[in-house]
Amino acid sequence: MRIGVNPEKKKETQLVHKRHRIIMPFWIPNIEDDYFRNQPEVLRICLQSLIDTIDASQTNITLINNNSCSEASEVAEAFVAKGVIDKYVVRNENRGKLENVLAEARASYEDYITVSDADFLFFDGWEKAISNIMNAFPQAGMVSCYPAAHLAYFYNSNIIWHSPKEGKIISDDDINLFEKGHGHTVETGLYSRNGLKRKKCWCEAHYFFRRNNVIAIAGAVHALATFRRNAVQNFDTRKVQFVFKNGYEEEYIDQTIQKSGYLRLSTPQLFAYHLGNTVPDDVVRHYMERKRQYGNNVSNSMLWKQESKNRVNAFYRTVFPATVILFRALRKFRII
Repeated sequence: MRIGVNPEKKKETQLVHKRHRIIMPFWIPNIEDDYFRNQPEVLRICLQSLIDTIDASQTNITLINNNSCSEASEVAEAFVAKGVIDKYVVRNENRGKLENVLAEARASYEDYITVSDADFLFFDGWEKAISNIMNAFPQAGMVSCYPAAHLAYFYNSNIIWHSPKEGKIISDDDINLFEKGHGHTVETGLYSRNGLKRKKCWCEAHYFFRRNNVIAIAGAVHALATFRRNAVQNFDTRKVQFVFKNGYEEEYIDQTIQKSGYLRLSTPQLFAYHLGNTVPDDVVRHYMERKRQYGNNVSNSMLWKQESKNRVNAFYRTVFPATVILFRALRKFRII
C-alpha cells in the first residue's frame, strides 16, 4: 500500500512551452549495404548542423529512431546524452516515416512544427528565415527553407487569390546546389522543367510574394517544411496502412494544406543541402564558409509569434472546391 503523500503533488511546477518543435525520424537498417554505408555519418552531420543553427530557447527536437542499426542508434544516443534532444522515440519495428510524423505532430503543443528527413545539412539562418515568412504572411501554412519554385502549382491552388509576382529571385548558385543534392544536373534537373505559364523554365523565373520587405517563393517540399499548428490539426486522421507507399505524404499532408486554405511557400535562399547518403567535401566547405560569413548567432527574441486564428484563411477553406476548378481553368489557358 502507499504510505504518505507524493511530494511532487505539493510543488505545482510550471511547465515551459516553446513555440517551435522539429520532428525528425530516421531509419538506417544496416551499414553493410552500399546505400546505407555512410548513413550514420550523414545522420551525425545532420543533427550537429541542426543543433548549431536553432535557437534552443524557443525550439525543441523530437528524434525518432525507426528500429535502426546499432551504429546509427549510437549516433543518436550520443546527442541524447548531451541533453540537446528534447524527446527521443525508439521503435522496435520500422513503422515508416508517415505514421511517426503524424503521431508526433498531432501530439505537439508548439505553434510551429517542422518535419525533416534526417539527411539534410542545415545552414545558419534557416529558422529565422522561416519565421520571417510565417510572421509576414498569415496565409502561409507550410514553409520550406529549401526553395521549391518548381512546385508552385503543386497542391497550391490558393495562390490565385493572392496575386503572385513573377521574376528571377532564387540565385543560380542556390539552384545548382539544390540540383546537386538530388543528383541532377542543371540542364536536366527539376528547375529545367517548363515553368511560368509554360513559357519559361523554373530556373529563369519564379512566382513570389513580397510583404514588409520579406520575400516568399510559391511552392514547398514536404521533406523539409515547417507547418502552423492550425494546419497540422487538419492533417488526415485516417490510420496509415503501409510502411511506405508512393503518394502517401501527398494524401495525408500536402493536400491538407491547400484544403485548409493555406499557401505552400519557401524561402528565396537555400538554407539546407540534401546530403542523401553522401558527404561531399565541397558542400562541407560551403557550409563552413557560410558559418564564417554569418556567424552562429541564432538567438532571436520573439523569433516565433504566437499562433492565432485566421478568419480569411477560414473563408478560403470554405471556397476550396471552387478554388480548385478556377485554378485548373487558369492553368489550362496559361493565365497563371
